[in-house]
Amino acid sequence: MSKLDLFIASYKDKFIEITPEFDENLLGLIKKTSYAMLDEKMSPSKELRDALLKLEIRAKEPMKVAITGQFSSGKSTFLNALLSKNILPTGITPVTSKVNYIRYADELKIRIRYKDGRDEYQSVENISKFTDQREVVEEIEYLTLYVPLELLKDIVFVDTPGLNSQAITDTTTTQRVLKEVDGIIWLSLIDNAGKLSEAKVLEQYLNEYQGKSLCVLNQKDKFEPSQVQQSVEYVKKSFGEYFSDVIPISAIQALESRSHDKNTQTQEELEEFLKSLSTSLKSSNSINIQKEYEKYQQKIESILSSDLSKNIDLLKESNIELVLNFIDENIRPLANSSKDFAIKKDIDLICTDLIEQHKLFLKIYNELDAELKEFEVEADEKFADLKNRFTRKLKDAYSRIEEIIDTIANDIYNHIEQVTKTRYSKQKAGLLKNKTVFEPVEYKVSKIASDAIYKHLFYDDDIVGKMFKKYVRNLKEIQDEVNENNALVYEMLKKKIRRWQNPYEFIRKSKQVDSDIEFANIRKFASKAYENILKPYSDEIHSSYAKISSEFNHLSSAVSFNYQNATGVCVGFLEKKVEQSIELYEQNPTKFSLYQPKLQEIKERLKISFHLYELQNMMNTNNTFLNKNYDRLVEEFKHINSEKHDFLQQRKERHNKNISILKELRIS
Repeated sequence: MSKLDLFIASYKDKFIEITPEFDENLLGLIKKTSYAMLDEKMSPSKELRDALLKLEIRAKEPMKVAITGQFSSGKSTFLNALLSKNILPTGITPVTSKVNYIRYADELKIRIRYKDGRDEYQSVENISKFTDQREVVEEIEYLTLYVPLELLKDIVFVDTPGLNSQAITDTTTTQRVLKEVDGIIWLSLIDNAGKLSEAKVLEQYLNEYQGKSLCVLNQKDKFEPSQVQQSVEYVKKSFGEYFSDVIPISAIQALESRSHDKNTQTQEELEEFLKSLSTSLKSSNSINIQKEYEKYQQKIESILSSDLSKNIDLLKESNIELVLNFIDENIRPLANSSKDFAIKKDIDLICTDLIEQHKLFLKIYNELDAELKEFEVEADEKFADLKNRFTRKLKDAYSRIEEIIDTIANDIYNHIEQVTKTRYSKQKAGLLKNKTVFEPVEYKVSKIASDAIYKHLFYDDDIVGKMFKKYVRNLKEIQDEVNENNALVYEMLKKKIRRWQNPYEFIRKSKQVDSDIEFANIRKFASKAYENILKPYSDEIHSSYAKISSEFNHLSSAVSFNYQNATGVCVGFLEKKVEQSIELYEQNPTKFSLYQPKLQEIKERLKISFHLYELQNMMNTNNTFLNKNYDRLVEEFKHINSEKHDFLQQRKERHNKNISILKELRIS
């Protein structure tokens, strides 16, 4: 194989999943279902694995036939006859208190299943200790009797407690078993058949099983043929709605004849020989194996050469073969189709349960998605309202700065005095105008009383300081209100998510086959709602809080911490302009005029000193820092919402895919 071929083969093994081929029969259907449902991506539960395994076992195992009836109707004796051995305990009082499954195995043994899940194997001789009501058997769930009988390769017999047992739990157990089996043999004593007590039991428990039920009337050997026939006809007429047929038998005759059957006798002799041989080998006593084997051979030859014609007649007389024929000809065909139908129905039910599980998860994610979409609309409306409200408040705060500047400007203007100055004008004197003299000329100039301004505005009355403190408090109130309202928008989302989260934080599966892992994932997802959903919104609100606080701090410090200096700069500028105008005026009074500060000019100069035009862009336009912040919050929240929608969609896609797989597995 070339390197390229090796690479391709390796790539296929690692990355290309090849779906195996499955047979078209019932077992193939179960294997195909298990292959899909138990895939790791389906997160299967232990209960689902067990349910599918039970279906597979059920598909493989023989049909089940329950032996039931009222107590003391000879069920155990009848089963012993079928098994050709006195294995099950019998008695006058109700004996069987536990369900006994009778299955095929290579050796005779019993398995005891306890209610705590333990299994224990015992010798058949001890069976009465575990099944007899006269013994203490409360801790036992059920028993399985293994018998090396060819008949059991095709049939599993289920020995049940009586339906009118004194113990309610016995009746309940029998009811449950009847729903699971493929056929039912109702055993009744001939002299008890049709009595009122039996009629009530049949009406209550067997009304729905007519298609797979056979009535067996036991102890026919105790009555005349005419009496037997009369009882059969009466039962068929009175209770035909409950049974497919009515067969009279003698379990005692059947047991006697079958226990003397050559096959049965040779099997018993073999078991006895092997048991004796095993015991002797384990002991210290010497044994002649050859001699013991020769004895065994002689017994076998004697059995094979014996005349068993009487046993054959007795077997025929017992009618037990008719029961076996009914099982083979009536119950078996129904059992196969019933098993096929029941297993397919169970697969459908499992698919339905798992689909409903995934639909529940989709509903949970859809609810969350709906909350986020609703929040997006509500957040847009809320942010738009806040944007309008705080735009007005910020403009009002800006107006307060203008009021402060007007106050300072008016105070400066009111402290401008007119003072007299003297200049000396150069003149020609004398008759011939050849002499130069300097004549004094008085004129009025502006003088700004800066000390008085500072004293009035900043020191004695501190008028401006008080105004700016009020302005800063107002800004802080706006800042706090903005951040509080922004936080309330987040709290609005948080409340929605908490409301969604509450029912799912402790959600548990309602169906046994549902996935423990999937429900644990939902609980974990819901409990981590902050990390999964809320955190980016919270981070954005905190980021907005920091930015807004920084901008408001800038607004506060921009004017309030430097207002004296800004006022001084304005006064200094005006004083310098006055001085410059005086200097130019004195140099050339005809060309230059004296500067007289006007109120509006003072206001403009103060606005420049206070950087008011920069503040105007931040506070008194339709593009303030708050407007930008709200526009950014809306966009960021939309972006986060989109991300969360995609995030939830990814989670939903997996469940939708699993639903599609499960729908394809449905039979109907």
